[in-house]
Amino acid sequence: MEAVYVSGKPERLFTSGYLPVYVLYGDEDSLKAEAEAELVRRFVSEDFAEFDLEVLSADTTDAASIIAAASQIPFGSDRRTVVVRGMEQWRERSKAGECDALAARLGLLGGSSCLVLIVGAQDEEAKRKSIISTKLDTALKTNANLIACKSLKEELLAAWVREQVHDQGKRIGDDAIEALTSASGSEMRGLKLEINKLVQYVGDRLPITVADVKAVVATHAEDVMFQCVDAICRRNIDRALTLLNELHRFDPKPQAVAGRLLSLLVRQYRMMWQARFLASEGTSPRELRSLPPSVADELPSENSILQVQFKASDIFAMAQKYSFTSLQWVFDLLLQCDLANKGGVLEDSSLFGSDPVTNLQLVVLQIAAQEPSRSARA
Repeated sequence: MEAVYVSGKPERLFTSGYLPVYVLYGDEDSLKAEAEAELVRRFVSEDFAEFDLEVLSADTTDAASIIAAASQIPFGSDRRTVVVRGMEQWRERSKAGECDALAARLGLLGGSSCLVLIVGAQDEEAKRKSIISTKLDTALKTNANLIACKSLKEELLAAWVREQVHDQGKRIGDDAIEALTSASGSEMRGLKLEINKLVQYVGDRLPITVADVKAVVATHAEDVMFQCVDAICRRNIDRALTLLNELHRFDPKPQAVAGRLLSLLVRQYRMMWQARFLASEGTSPRELRSLPPSVADELPSENSILQVQFKASDIFAMAQKYSFTSLQWVFDLLLQCDLANKGGVLEDSSLFGSDPVTNLQLVVLQIAAQEPSRSARA
């Protein structure tokens, strides 16, 4: 019933057979996105996706609606597939009743159903004893394939990088792997992109060297800036603070760094808000090209997620870590930081002072904490 998903190995999803429910959980959201795509590819005919694939958001649906959607007979596919994103929100006490209701009804699903529950990563995900809730977890162990999507560490990460490189007909040594993971971090989606770039860069040459990594992997100020924005939005505190220090080494003017970073953060969170809205409307990233006019008209003309559709899957995944309430709080936090950096009028309870370097560090720490501190709420 339980398996660990490995990138590029879809057979790991079916080691326990074809049960009607799949639960994708763990601390590596990029693997969940890959596993979700594999399940849809396996069960849903591309010609009938409009009828046989439905995407729901956990914060706007309930157990009865989930079961009703998954119980429908497929029109032209192997299975009627229902994807529910954001199930980590059902860990809240207020959702206990829905968890119990879903647990009681999972057994109603038959062989023509595929219900995919996606549990977004939160802080200290690897240390959690339950996936969603104790009662629901018990039902899932009987009725579901539990697919752990875990980030790799140290030796296992190095082995994975080596395997990815080998699969593309190249070699890479330990020193080059260390240089690559130091520059790119351990997030597997980002590493795969860098590996693909390295393979293209070396051409017919077999080994990938430290010099190749230094030549290809992003080390320019603008690249580091975007990587820092990504790490903050993903609440990856260690990487965000490391990249923030790198930014200050690239540019000795703290005000300039702060102004650029805050502007990019506001832009990214605006697109994440749009992703949350679209998800609440039942829209998936791949449906952005054909949005109904009533939905498209709700999106802004500037900083629109429609302008970066190639990144939509990542933005949707990041947005699942935030509720609308927490996104509102982030916007207020960024505003207070910007006002402090410019010497503006602040709330009496503001966290921020006059030093832009310290203020940016506080932004990272506050966002990574997930919940606003008492002073930020006041």
